[in-house]
Amino acid sequence: MSEFESPEMFRVVLESLQTGVYFVDRDQRILFWNEGAEKITGYLRQEVVGCFCRDNILELGAGNKNVLSDAAESVTAVLRDGKPTISEVSFRHKAGHRIFVRLRAVAIRNAHGTIIGAAESFDESLSASDWDRRQRRLADYGCLDEASGVLSKGVTLAHLRENLTTFADHRVPFSILCIEVDCMDTMRATYGLPVVASILHVVGQTLENSLRPTDFLGRIAENRFLAI
Repeated sequence: MSEFESPEMFRVVLESLQTGVYFVDRDQRILFWNEGAEKITGYLRQEVVGCFCRDNILELGAGNKNVLSDAAESVTAVLRDGKPTISEVSFRHKAGHRIFVRLRAVAIRNAHGTIIGAAESFDESLSASDWDRRQRRLADYGCLDEASGVLSKGVTLAHLRENLTTFADHRVPFSILCIEVDCMDTMRATYGLPVVASILHVVGQTLENSLRPTDFLGRIAENRFLAI
Protein backbone atom coordinates (compact mmCIF):
# COMPACT_ATOMS: atom_id res chain seq x y z
CA MET A 1 0.00 0.00 0.00
CA SER A 2 1.40 3.41 -0.97
CA GLU A 3 1.32 6.44 1.34
CA PHE A 4 -1.55 7.90 -0.68
CA GLU A 5 -3.67 4.81 -0.04
CA SER A 6 -3.29 4.80 3.73
CA PRO A 7 -6.32 5.67 5.93
CA GLU A 8 -4.21 8.30 7.71
CA MET A 9 -3.59 10.12 4.42
CA PHE A 10 -7.33 10.21 3.70
CA ARG A 11 -7.94 11.63 7.17
CA VAL A 12 -5.30 14.34 6.68
CA VAL A 13 -6.92 15.36 3.39
CA LEU A 14 -10.39 15.49 4.92
CA GLU A 15 -9.14 17.50 7.89
CA SER A 16 -7.48 20.13 5.69
CA LEU A 17 -10.35 20.65 3.18
CA GLN A 18 -11.79 24.17 3.19
CA THR A 19 -15.24 22.68 2.56
CA GLY A 20 -16.90 21.95 5.89
CA VAL A 21 -17.09 18.21 6.60
CA TYR A 22 -18.38 16.36 9.66
CA PHE A 23 -19.41 12.80 10.55
CA VAL A 24 -22.08 11.57 12.95
CA ASP A 25 -22.83 8.08 14.28
CA ARG A 26 -26.25 6.39 14.47
CA ASP A 27 -27.06 8.43 17.59
CA GLN A 28 -26.15 11.63 15.69
CA ARG A 29 -23.12 12.22 17.91
CA ILE A 30 -20.52 14.32 16.05
CA LEU A 31 -17.33 12.27 15.63
CA PHE A 32 -15.34 14.39 13.17
CA TRP A 33 -15.16 18.12 12.44
CA ASN A 34 -12.64 19.39 9.92
CA GLU A 35 -10.75 22.63 9.34
CA GLY A 36 -13.28 23.88 6.79
CA ALA A 37 -16.12 23.43 9.29
CA GLU A 38 -14.10 25.39 11.85
CA LYS A 39 -13.47 28.25 9.43
CA ILE A 40 -17.05 28.51 8.17
CA THR A 41 -18.80 28.26 11.56
CA GLY A 42 -16.18 29.66 13.93
CA TYR A 43 -16.47 26.57 16.18
CA LEU A 44 -13.30 24.58 16.87
CA ARG A 45 -13.44 20.79 16.73
CA GLN A 46 -12.87 20.49 20.48
CA GLU A 47 -16.07 22.51 21.01
CA VAL A 48 -18.16 20.30 18.74
CA VAL A 49 -16.82 16.72 18.64
CA GLY A 50 -18.73 14.55 21.12
CA CYS A 51 -21.85 16.74 21.01
CA PHE A 52 -25.15 15.50 19.57
CA CYS A 53 -26.97 17.13 16.66
CA ARG A 54 -30.01 17.47 18.95
CA ASP A 55 -27.93 19.81 21.15
CA ASN A 56 -28.30 22.26 18.23
CA ILE A 57 -25.04 24.08 18.88
CA LEU A 58 -25.25 25.78 15.51
CA GLU A 59 -28.98 26.49 15.79
CA LEU A 60 -29.56 24.91 12.42
CA GLY A 61 -32.60 26.34 10.73
CA ALA A 62 -34.48 26.87 7.50
CA GLY A 63 -37.35 29.27 6.96
CA ASN A 64 -39.55 29.75 10.02
CA LYS A 65 -39.56 26.16 11.23
CA ASN A 66 -39.86 25.71 14.98
CA VAL A 67 -39.34 21.95 14.93
CA LEU A 68 -36.56 19.89 13.33
CA SER A 69 -34.58 21.95 10.86
CA ASP A 70 -33.87 20.83 7.32
CA ALA A 71 -30.33 19.92 8.40
CA ALA A 72 -31.47 17.68 11.26
CA GLU A 73 -34.13 16.19 9.01
CA SER A 74 -31.56 15.40 6.33
CA VAL A 75 -29.40 13.48 8.82
CA THR A 76 -32.41 11.61 10.15
CA ALA A 77 -33.56 10.77 6.62
CA VAL A 78 -30.11 9.58 5.54
CA LEU A 79 -29.72 7.37 8.62
CA ARG A 80 -33.18 5.93 7.99
CA ASP A 81 -33.27 5.55 4.20
CA GLY A 82 -29.63 5.70 3.15
CA LYS A 83 -30.46 8.14 0.34
CA PRO A 84 -28.26 11.26 -0.11
CA THR A 85 -29.88 14.66 0.46
CA ILE A 86 -29.11 18.28 -0.46
CA SER A 87 -30.66 21.21 1.41
CA GLU A 88 -30.23 24.97 1.83
CA VAL A 89 -29.98 25.83 5.54
CA SER A 90 -28.54 28.45 7.87
CA PHE A 91 -26.02 28.07 10.68
CA ARG A 92 -25.45 30.42 13.57
CA HIS A 93 -21.79 31.44 13.46
CA LYS A 94 -19.99 31.41 16.80
CA ALA A 95 -19.84 35.23 16.57
CA GLY A 96 -23.65 35.28 16.52
CA HIS A 97 -24.57 36.11 12.93
CA ARG A 98 -26.29 33.84 10.41
CA ILE A 99 -24.49 32.15 7.53
CA PHE A 100 -26.30 30.37 4.72
CA VAL A 101 -24.93 27.13 3.32
CA ARG A 102 -25.73 24.27 0.96
CA LEU A 103 -25.63 21.06 3.00
CA ARG A 104 -25.08 17.59 1.48
CA ALA A 105 -25.60 14.42 3.53
CA VAL A 106 -24.70 10.82 2.65
CA ALA A 107 -24.88 7.55 4.57
CA ILE A 108 -21.79 5.77 5.88
CA ARG A 109 -22.00 1.97 5.68
CA ASN A 110 -19.85 -0.82 7.08
CA ALA A 111 -18.48 -3.78 5.09
CA HIS A 112 -21.87 -5.54 5.39
CA GLY A 113 -23.79 -2.56 3.96
CA THR A 114 -25.34 -1.56 7.29
CA ILE A 115 -25.71 2.17 7.89
CA ILE A 116 -23.46 3.15 10.81
CA GLY A 117 -23.55 6.92 10.47
CA ALA A 118 -23.71 9.86 8.11
CA ALA A 119 -21.29 12.37 6.58
CA GLU A 120 -22.27 15.96 5.85
CA SER A 121 -20.44 18.60 3.85
CA PHE A 122 -21.30 22.27 3.45
CA ASP A 123 -20.10 25.44 1.72
CA GLU A 124 -21.07 29.05 2.08
CA SER A 125 -22.98 30.66 -0.77
CA LEU A 126 -20.04 33.03 -1.18
CA SER A 127 -16.66 31.42 -0.54
CA ALA A 128 -14.98 32.52 2.67
CA SER A 129 -11.75 33.45 0.88
CA ASP A 130 -13.53 35.74 -1.61
CA TRP A 131 -15.55 37.28 1.20
CA ASP A 132 -12.51 37.92 3.39
CA ARG A 133 -10.60 39.43 0.46
CA ARG A 134 -13.50 41.75 -0.38
CA GLN A 135 -13.89 42.85 3.24
CA ARG A 136 -10.17 43.53 3.66
CA ARG A 137 -10.11 45.65 0.53
CA LEU A 138 -13.14 47.67 1.60
CA ALA A 139 -11.63 48.17 5.05
CA ASP A 140 -8.34 49.36 3.53
CA TYR A 141 -10.27 52.08 1.68
CA GLY A 142 -12.19 53.09 4.80
CA CYS A 143 -15.52 51.96 3.32
CA LEU A 144 -16.78 49.88 6.25
CA ASP A 145 -18.71 50.92 9.33
CA GLU A 146 -16.52 49.86 12.24
CA ALA A 147 -19.30 48.68 14.58
CA SER A 148 -21.41 46.62 12.18
CA GLY A 149 -18.83 45.60 9.57
CA VAL A 150 -21.08 46.61 6.65
CA LEU A 151 -20.69 49.60 4.30
CA SER A 152 -20.42 53.02 5.89
CA LYS A 153 -23.12 55.67 5.52
CA GLY A 154 -21.13 57.67 2.97
CA VAL A 155 -20.45 54.67 0.72
CA THR A 156 -24.06 53.49 0.99
CA LEU A 157 -25.44 56.89 -0.04
CA ALA A 158 -22.95 56.99 -2.92
CA HIS A 159 -24.31 53.65 -4.19
CA LEU A 160 -27.86 54.99 -3.80
CA ARG A 161 -27.05 58.09 -5.86
CA GLU A 162 -25.43 55.91 -8.53
CA ASN A 163 -28.53 53.71 -8.76
CA LEU A 164 -30.82 56.76 -8.96
CA THR A 165 -28.71 58.22 -11.77
CA THR A 166 -28.72 54.93 -13.68
CA PHE A 167 -32.50 54.68 -13.28
CA ALA A 168 -33.01 58.26 -14.48
CA ASP A 169 -30.82 57.74 -17.55
CA HIS A 170 -31.62 54.13 -18.51
CA ARG A 171 -34.69 53.14 -16.45
CA VAL A 172 -32.83 50.22 -14.85
CA PRO A 173 -34.98 49.31 -11.83
CA PHE A 174 -33.68 48.71 -8.31
CA SER A 175 -35.17 48.46 -4.84
CA ILE A 176 -34.26 49.60 -1.36
CA LEU A 177 -35.07 48.14 2.03
CA CYS A 178 -34.71 50.00 5.32
CA ILE A 179 -34.20 47.87 8.44
CA GLU A 180 -34.38 49.41 11.91
CA VAL A 181 -33.26 47.76 15.15
CA ASP A 182 -35.76 48.45 17.94
CA CYS A 183 -35.09 49.29 21.60
CA MET A 184 -31.45 50.35 21.14
CA ASP A 185 -31.79 53.15 23.72
CA THR A 186 -33.07 50.64 26.28
CA MET A 187 -30.29 48.17 25.46
CA ARG A 188 -27.65 50.89 25.80
CA ALA A 189 -29.02 52.10 29.14
CA THR A 190 -29.38 48.57 30.52
CA TYR A 191 -26.31 46.78 29.19
CA GLY A 192 -23.92 49.47 27.94
CA LEU A 193 -22.17 50.32 24.69
CA PRO A 194 -20.23 47.02 24.25
CA VAL A 195 -23.49 45.07 24.07
CA VAL A 196 -24.96 47.57 21.60
CA ALA A 197 -21.85 47.19 19.43
CA SER A 198 -22.21 43.39 19.52
CA ILE A 199 -25.87 43.63 18.51
CA LEU A 200 -25.04 45.92 15.59
CA HIS A 201 -22.33 43.53 14.40
CA VAL A 202 -24.57 40.45 14.61
CA VAL A 203 -27.45 42.23 12.84
CA GLY A 204 -25.17 43.69 10.17
CA GLN A 205 -23.43 40.41 9.35
CA THR A 206 -26.68 38.42 9.39
CA LEU A 207 -28.30 40.87 6.96
CA GLU A 208 -25.17 40.90 4.79
CA ASN A 209 -25.16 37.10 4.57
CA SER A 210 -28.87 37.09 3.71
CA LEU A 211 -28.36 39.20 0.57
CA ARG A 212 -26.89 38.38 -2.82
CA PRO A 213 -23.25 39.27 -3.57
CA THR A 214 -24.48 41.93 -6.03
CA ASP A 215 -26.57 43.74 -3.38
CA PHE A 216 -25.31 46.52 -1.11
CA LEU A 217 -25.93 46.89 2.62
CA GLY A 218 -24.88 49.82 4.75
CA ARG A 219 -25.50 51.41 8.12
CA ILE A 220 -27.05 54.84 7.62
CA ALA A 221 -27.96 55.71 11.23
CA GLU A 222 -27.22 54.44 14.73
CA ASN A 223 -29.92 51.75 14.57
CA ARG A 224 -30.79 51.76 10.85
CA PHE A 225 -29.52 49.75 7.88
CA LEU A 226 -30.23 50.28 4.19
CA ALA A 227 -30.11 47.51 1.59
CA ILE A 228 -29.94 48.36 -2.12
